[in-house]
Amino acid sequence: MSYFKVKKNKYSSFKKILKIAEIGCNHNNNFSQCKRLINIAKKTGFDAVKFQLFKADELVPKNTKGYKILSKYELTENWIRKISEYCKKKKKIFECSPFYKKAVDLLVKYKCDILKIGSPEIKNLPLLKYASKTKIPLIISTGDSSIKIIEDAKKKLNKKNKKNISFLHCISEYPTKIKNLNLLNINYLKNKLNGHQVGFSDHSLGIDACVNAVSLGASIIEKHITLSKRDLGPDHFFAIEPKECFEMINKINELILSLGNNEKKRLHDENTVYIKIFSKMNLRKGEKLSFNKVRFLRTLNNKGIDCKDFNIFRNKIFKKNLMRDKLVTKKLFKL
Repeated sequence: MSYFKVKKNKYSSFKKILKIAEIGCNHNNNFSQCKRLINIAKKTGFDAVKFQLFKADELVPKNTKGYKILSKYELTENWIRKISEYCKKKKKIFECSPFYKKAVDLLVKYKCDILKIGSPEIKNLPLLKYASKTKIPLIISTGDSSIKIIEDAKKKLNKKNKKNISFLHCISEYPTKIKNLNLLNINYLKNKLNGHQVGFSDHSLGIDACVNAVSLGASIIEKHITLSKRDLGPDHFFAIEPKECFEMINKINELILSLGNNEKKRLHDENTVYIKIFSKMNLRKGEKLSFNKVRFLRTLNNKGIDCKDFNIFRNKIFKKNLMRDKLVTKKLFKL
């Protein structure tokens, strides 16, 4: 069976879902706020917390608006160490996106549990290959990608390590419009990436898209979280606040619980109704049982003759009288 393995946990569609709280830049370079967000992720039921490790000058040219914004959210090595230690203390999976080679080395050093390749970096094949060689579980986002780009990326991965590599359907639009979510891509990618688990990285508003994605087979859910959508920063406005975190995780857990399994059998908690044979009229001793003399009625106990056995008793002779609307039993017949 296909699954995505992280430590001793095996995540797969419709069974065990990896739920990732994307903290990203929403720590606002305040470690106290960072810890609060990790605590919220733990309290609300996320399995993992995710961060981003980049250097602005490794991502975009200097003297650009993007550089000025990104440079405010760079993480230091000391932060990575403290995040790793705090995640271990809180028993949360530590996931981080490396955006350059030395970032991979740093995350290996501080025992990051999952490496995440962001949507733009799926095109950075040298980085992808380098991250894959670490043998740390790897998640790859596919926003703004064609199937050719995804397949080119797949070629750089360790083919023998499918259980440690998964992909996320993703739309690189912030926030993503409902009409652009294209959640059917989850199953499309599962078919194309045979053997790899496929999840969903959500940038839409609210929680419905994540719950719907799980119902379609996503085995991983990644969602941005924040203390307040009103906070200053690039990712707060489309993230979900603690109350929504609770609601989303509960709905996903209830959905998985409700799916059950592929067996059809009677459950102990079900109400059992039997269909039994009853007399439609007064029946006399010596009469034969016929279809026009009986009706098939519901009953809550298993006494009497099941309607499925009617033909066994058809034309059998009554040895006793039977009043109308009474249960027909085997004892009434000469057998």
